[in-house]
Amino acid sequence: MSGLTARWLRLLLRFAVDGLEGQRGRSLLTMLGMAIGTASVVFVVSLGLFGRTYIVSLIEGVGSNLVFAYGTGGLVNPEEIPFADIEAFAEQVPGVREMAPVLSGNEPLDIRGEPLTLSVLGVTPAYPRVRNIVVMAGRSITDHEEASAAKVCLISRELALKKYGTLDVPDDHVRIFGINFRIIGVFREGVESAAALQKSEASGLVALIPFTTFRNLSGVRFVDVVYFQAASPALVPTVVAGAREVLRARHRSLSSFKIESLDQYLVLVEQISDALTLGLIGIAAVSLLVGGIGIMNIMLVTVSERTEDIGIRLALGAGRRDILLQFLMEAGILSLSGGVGGTLVGIGLPLYLGFLYGVDVPVSAVSVLVAFAVSVGVGLFFGLYPARKAANMNIIDALRYT
Repeated sequence: MSGLTARWLRLLLRFAVDGLEGQRGRSLLTMLGMAIGTASVVFVVSLGLFGRTYIVSLIEGVGSNLVFAYGTGGLVNPEEIPFADIEAFAEQVPGVREMAPVLSGNEPLDIRGEPLTLSVLGVTPAYPRVRNIVVMAGRSITDHEEASAAKVCLISRELALKKYGTLDVPDDHVRIFGINFRIIGVFREGVESAAALQKSEASGLVALIPFTTFRNLSGVRFVDVVYFQAASPALVPTVVAGAREVLRARHRSLSSFKIESLDQYLVLVEQISDALTLGLIGIAAVSLLVGGIGIMNIMLVTVSERTEDIGIRLALGAGRRDILLQFLMEAGILSLSGGVGGTLVGIGLPLYLGFLYGVDVPVSAVSVLVAFAVSVGVGLFFGLYPARKAANMNIIDALRYT
C-alpha cells in the first residue's frame, strides 16, 4: 500500500469516526444491538455444548463402555438367560474387559415399625467396577467371599440413611432370606442418571450380596441381566455382536432377548443436542438481523441529516468512491465494535457461570469466530445500501437540501 493510499484511508477513517461521534447516542445503541446478537450466538452454542457434555457424562457414568443383555419375557415361548450362558459369554465373547451377571429379588424390610421392601442383588466382585458403583464406607465384596458364598452385604446410601440416619453404619446385620447378613459397606451409584436409562437396579433401598450366595439361597435358575464392560469404546459393537451370536447359538430365537449398549443413547443425545442448538442459534441470529437493520436505519438517518455536507464534499472534488467508503467505514465501525463487545460478553458469561457454579462450561472457538464474522458481515451488508445512496446523490439536489 502506497503512502498516498494510506493517508487517504486514514482521512476517510477520521471522517467516519467524526460522523459517528456527532451522533454518539444512536451509535452506542446500534453497537449494543450488534453486541447482544453476537453474545447470544456465542452463549447459546456454549450452552448447547455444555448440555451435551453434561448429559453424555451422566450416561457414561452408568458404566464405561457398557453393554447389557437380558431376557424380555412376555412372548409365546419366553426365554431367560440361564447360568450356563454366563460361561459361554466368558469364553466366546471377544473384547470384554470384565463381565458382571446380576440376580435380583425382593425381601420384606421393617425399619422402626415401618414395612418396606428391600431390593436384593446378587453380584460378583466385578459389578462395582462395571456399573461404576462407588463404595462410600467400608469395602466391597471380595473374590473369597464370592467363592465361599459368604453372608455379607453392602447396603445403599438410601438404606443406610433410612435405617441409621448416617453413612457411618455400625457393626450390624440385615436379614435376607431369613438369614443375618453382616453389613461390610455402604455404596451409591457413580451418577444419579441410571434411573433415566431404566438401569437403576442399584438405586433405592438395595443390598448387594455375593452372586453365589444369592444363587444358593434363592434357588433361581436364570440371570436377570448380564453387564459387559468392553475393553475400549471401539470394541463395544464387537461385544454386542459376540453376545448376540452366543444367544443365537444357544436359544431358539433372539426375540426373547435384548442386547443393548449406551451408544444408542449417546447418538440420540447428540441428535437432540444438535437440533436444539441449531434452533437456538436461529433464534439468536434474529438478534444479529435486528442489529443489522438497526445499522441500516441509523445510516439512512445519517445520510439524510448530512445530505448538504455530502453535496459540499462532492462539489469540492470528493469522489463518489470516497463517500461510499466513508459510510461503509461507519457501518463497519458500528458492527466491528458491537461484534468485539458481544464476543467478549459471549465468552465471559459462560466462563463466569462455570466459575460461579463450579462446572466446566466449554466455549466453542468456531462459534466465536463465526459469530464475530457474521456480525461484521451483517453490519457491512446492511450498511451498503445507505452508503450507495449517499455516494449516488445528485450534487445539485444535495446542495439545495435543507
